[in-house]
Amino acid sequence: MAETNTHKSLSPIKLDWQSLPGLPARAPDSHKGSHGHVLVLGGASGMGGASALCAWAAYRAGAGLVSVGCHPDSRMHLAAWVPEALSLDWPGTLSSWSRPGVVIAIGPGMGQGLGAQTLLEEAVALSVPQVLDADALNLLAIRGPGLLAAGPVRLLTPHPGEAARLLGLDTRSVQADRPAAVLNLARRYRAICILKGHQTLISDGERVRQCELGNPGMASGGTGDVLTGILAALLAQQLAPWDAACLGVCLHARAGDLAAERLGQTSLMARDLIEFLPTAFKDYAPHD
Repeated sequence: MAETNTHKSLSPIKLDWQSLPGLPARAPDSHKGSHGHVLVLGGASGMGGASALCAWAAYRAGAGLVSVGCHPDSRMHLAAWVPEALSLDWPGTLSSWSRPGVVIAIGPGMGQGLGAQTLLEEAVALSVPQVLDADALNLLAIRGPGLLAAGPVRLLTPHPGEAARLLGLDTRSVQADRPAAVLNLARRYRAICILKGHQTLISDGERVRQCELGNPGMASGGTGDVLTGILAALLAQQLAPWDAACLGVCLHARAGDLAAERLGQTSLMARDLIEFLPTAFKDYAPHD
């Protein structure tokens, strides 16, 4: 049954991104284990680039370790683009990953086959923080909110089409009242939801915030995978979930603006956001 906008839409509050809470300063004696471990699950055959972009972004956003569970055919993308990342075949079980410091980013290039469905079921059953994107959201739309056990921190990052499927609406209805859509998503799935698009919105079911950064050049394949990696890395470094969502969205958009200033919007690619992410962090230097 289609979800209707039964909740009153809130007027989103614009984010002043440079005043957002940020990551604590790194201790002089810190090591890679001090900054969390992101496990990216995705990269089905022919879609290894998505999981590689996510892993690359997670490292650029400060994660101490990044591992990628992917199809064997996709490991070449990881080796070529992110040699720092560890790779493993889609594991038969994820139980060993349910430990402090781990954050799971699931969905980039995952596909929707039986293996992907099983992977999603196992991932969302864990007690660790999770970021769901792309095909993880498409599968969740089929299964419904009952798939998500209460407890773990979850960030959902749909674009308008995915949001429509999650709510049982059409994309036009989502775009007609984006604040209501993101609010309803957060409440229905008991998660922090990020509705991507022009002036991306963030909601935890009570608040709605709006990021005014970003540009149309970011409307290209792979930019969502980059956002997923950034969000997972911030969570892995123990930033509070709401703060991680707001800051991650703004850093991602700021990197896109910096890239567009240098390269132009027409030529912008997802990998360019990763290249300019360090500069975005420097712009946020008082909190880095």
